[in-house]
Amino acid sequence: MHRITFGRRFFSLTLVALAVCATWGARPAHADTPDQWDGNWHGSITPYGWLPGVTAKSRFQVPNGPSVETKSDNNILDHLSGAFMLAGDIRKGDWGMFADLDWVKFTNENGRFTNIGGDRIGASANLNTRWGFKGGMVNLAGLYTLAHGQQGFVDLLFGGRYLWLKGNLNWNFNLNGNAGNVNLANSGHLNNQTHVTDAIVGLRGRWSPFDDKNWFFPYYVDVGSGDSDSTYQLVAGVAYGFSWGDIALVYRDVQYKESASDKSLEKLELGGPAFSLTWHF
Repeated sequence: MHRITFGRRFFSLTLVALAVCATWGARPAHADTPDQWDGNWHGSITPYGWLPGVTAKSRFQVPNGPSVETKSDNNILDHLSGAFMLAGDIRKGDWGMFADLDWVKFTNENGRFTNIGGDRIGASANLNTRWGFKGGMVNLAGLYTLAHGQQGFVDLLFGGRYLWLKGNLNWNFNLNGNAGNVNLANSGHLNNQTHVTDAIVGLRGRWSPFDDKNWFFPYYVDVGSGDSDSTYQLVAGVAYGFSWGDIALVYRDVQYKESASDKSLEKLELGGPAFSLTWHF
């Protein structure tokens, strides 16, 4: 079923790309705008800060015991304890490469058990947990410009996304009055590790409907599949350009879904604002 969904998303992306090409294909670029499609090498580097909230469902295996599932309380932003983000691209003519690296660490997050040994646990059971994770995400893709002109540009991107996560889980039922009520030790600690590699395809670019072309809307969208059932990434916001580069404020959302019972990661969604500084060279 997820292959059909992926196909529909790819078809939607294709329609968007054709529409953009029809809109921009015949429009000339501003004379005072550096031409990144002049046949020379051009590139950019973008350090940025992303403050995502996280919704996560993860599986852990108890040694000589049942498997358990836990879910975050959707308010993980306060527990962000470390982060590093950097993106960049390089192009010559219509062809180029794009890369994006993220590393984050969350600690001491509130959560709860949702499944123990195959038995679903209701929210009223108060089987609370404390958990955290750290990990990285790498996006690497080729680029091909579908259209560029007065109002902006649109690139087709095709490549892969790699996700690595290491999670840890702690609980103590003696503290919340549920000791002995479930088939699990009253207290404990577990950890797991996840590696996910997916192929992705999407669009990225910028669009400016304004007379002052320094203001523009950057955007990015991709969908993919592989080790996960499905993954997507959406980025949209507003930016202002200078002679040296641009600054942007955007909202970024990344999601993974996995249905296989032997996988550690069941669902992960990271979404929140990001602020970036881009230098062009």
